[in-house]
Amino acid sequence: MAHPHYEVLGIARGASSVEIEAAFRERMAEFRDRTYAGTHTVEDVREAYRVLSNIVARAGYDETLPREPRPERRQGGVPGWIKWALPVAIVAAIAGFASIRMAKKSPEAVMNVGPITRVEAPAAEPDDPTKPAPVVIEPPRPLETSTVPTATVALVPGGSAENVFASASPSIARILAKDGSGRTVSQGSGVVIGPGIVITNCHVTKDSEDITVKVGRDEMRATLLASDEEHDLCRLAVAGLGAPPVAISSVSQLKTGQRVFAIGAPHGLDLTISEGIVSSLRPVADGTVIQTSAPISPGSSGGGLFDASGRLVGIVTFQHRFGQNLNFALPADWILQGEK
Repeated sequence: MAHPHYEVLGIARGASSVEIEAAFRERMAEFRDRTYAGTHTVEDVREAYRVLSNIVARAGYDETLPREPRPERRQGGVPGWIKWALPVAIVAAIAGFASIRMAKKSPEAVMNVGPITRVEAPAAEPDDPTKPAPVVIEPPRPLETSTVPTATVALVPGGSAENVFASASPSIARILAKDGSGRTVSQGSGVVIGPGIVITNCHVTKDSEDITVKVGRDEMRATLLASDEEHDLCRLAVAGLGAPPVAISSVSQLKTGQRVFAIGAPHGLDLTISEGIVSSLRPVADGTVIQTSAPISPGSSGGGLFDASGRLVGIVTFQHRFGQNLNFALPADWILQGEK
């Protein structure tokens, strides 16, 4: 099974950020010392590092790769197939790398305790290909679309799973993406955030030419309205969609330990709800990624993470490949950046 970016750096698909950084430095040193015996170029190495050291870019890239075989059963349980996410406990290891692309450029930097300082690498000399290109910290690119209106659904008074589901489920979509030949390339979830507008992960609709959105019993064609691949958030326009938009809340209102609910279509099972807590709030350059114990599965990507009042606080996006119930959602704040 070929994984070009991983092979370019000579690392395993489940490598941590420390291993990615070390492999990148080793490759660049080989180019500098003229000892590299492979067929890849400096540009190949830099591109591999750029993708694999970015939390969202790596998750989306891994989605394009064939799934690896399930590991054999061992005593203590078998982890199911889960997508790549953040490795654990790397604070001390990355503290000495001043040139690591922090948070936005390094997938594991979000595991740091406390805020992460944005670090810019010194510019590389034009004639020295062994130095990494400078890290440019840019503001997030806004989605090119109209302002998202405030929600029209009623908030939940009781905070029970039953009440949250009753409030949010009319706004949850199942998304089916097909290529030009009609072959299904991806299946995921989505959330109605405005009149005729559904938000989902870009990796759900990637490489598709035909997108179908199912909300309730209605199945409708959708078109890509706006794409923010940096944050893995895409908006779909769905003509004739009458479902109410959800209420959107800020991640700043969340606290670790707070109850949350994930609603989506895991494995195509429409309107599946699971309950958990906010396990942690992981700071990144553009905001905060939500770690939750609410169970999710393949197909949950693009679904909603709701607080006990039924407000959308995150978009479910990926899981930790080798962890136990380590699930992650992008902050709903990123959805609203299109208004600014």
